[in-house]
Amino acid sequence: MPNLSILLANEAGGGRGHVTLLAGVARALGNDLAIHAAIPSLRHADALAPARVDRGPMLRYAPDARQDGLLAGNTSWGDYLAACGLASPEIVRAHLRWWRRKIIETDASLLVADYAPLALWAARGLKAEGWDIEILSVGTGYGLPPARMERFPQLLPDFNRRTASEDEVFAVLNAAAASEGLQPLPTFPDVGRADRELAFTFAHLDPYANWRQDGERFVPVLSPLTPLCSDRGTELFIYFSRRELDDPALIEAVTELPFPRRGFFPGASTDTLERLRQGGVIVETGPLPMTEIAARARLVLSAGQHGLLCMAALAGLPQVAVPQHLEQLFHCRQADARGGLRHVPLDQRPREVITDTIRDAWSDISLHAAAHTTALELRVDYPADPLASLTAQLAPLVSRARRAFL
Repeated sequence: MPNLSILLANEAGGGRGHVTLLAGVARALGNDLAIHAAIPSLRHADALAPARVDRGPMLRYAPDARQDGLLAGNTSWGDYLAACGLASPEIVRAHLRWWRRKIIETDASLLVADYAPLALWAARGLKAEGWDIEILSVGTGYGLPPARMERFPQLLPDFNRRTASEDEVFAVLNAAAASEGLQPLPTFPDVGRADRELAFTFAHLDPYANWRQDGERFVPVLSPLTPLCSDRGTELFIYFSRRELDDPALIEAVTELPFPRRGFFPGASTDTLERLRQGGVIVETGPLPMTEIAARARLVLSAGQHGLLCMAALAGLPQVAVPQHLEQLFHCRQADARGGLRHVPLDQRPREVITDTIRDAWSDISLHAAAHTTALELRVDYPADPLASLTAQLAPLVSRARRAFL
């Protein structure tokens, strides 16, 4: 008998965290599965093994906005979706058709979607036609607004540029619905509706905390807790997952710092990696276990990527972040307010500011104490085995998919 077919979907976001979350959820669903994945970039496809991985369509900023993210809409998640393509009738129709074909081709009984609104909508359309499929939407809190909201709220008070009005994008989507034989959306946020929505984050990092219902949020890391860091760490651990170090000020700061440095830079160019080595940075060739980071590090430097930010916080490691876009900025501001993290403002990037922030954090006893206190608070209700806990939470969804499959 063939195995239950699962389709993992992502349309937007180029970081490794998107695929590792999909892979973790797939592990929690069970072993006797035929796992397929469609993601817009294959750079981190190894994290999805042993799934069969294909390149899928991408939602992303236009070229000018990719050069300067502040040019793109940023008032709300809806504005982000508009800037990434949902204001384009052609993109919306093309993605809906592509995902419909992929669901049928893989004979999927369960869709797990991260940052994939049009995959979700296509699956719902097939389900309305009688296709037996269960639909699960996952992501960080920031990227998983509850579908029941009437409108998308503004996420950061000082960013309010609009790509298109919410009503304009809503009209584009419903025009596409009419042409593709889908039911019209009652609201713009409803484009992301699923049978189950599960945000992997902490409550203080979730901009939609007031809209969540019980059971719609889970812990952000699907591995057992790392022991708390010791106070004997001697290194700065650095993680930049893409091409953040193309910024001259940032790489100058990193290479000129006076203390021991070690890092992992999967998206950096060969020239950048060589410059880091010449600057005394130990460059790892693969991800380090969090237990090793917690044992070695005195401080963590990153762009404020959600996964590392959460893991370091749970380990009690103080952090400095140099956010690259608004999602990272939001998380950094929230973590800064909670305690244990300092961040460099998005619009203040001179080398001196970056260097001074890292040096101050390295020696600031109060920051280290706040990181320890925050870790103790976050660990109170953390499950001993997050993967097993998630398996239990998702069991009803899997059972429905199996009954339909059989």
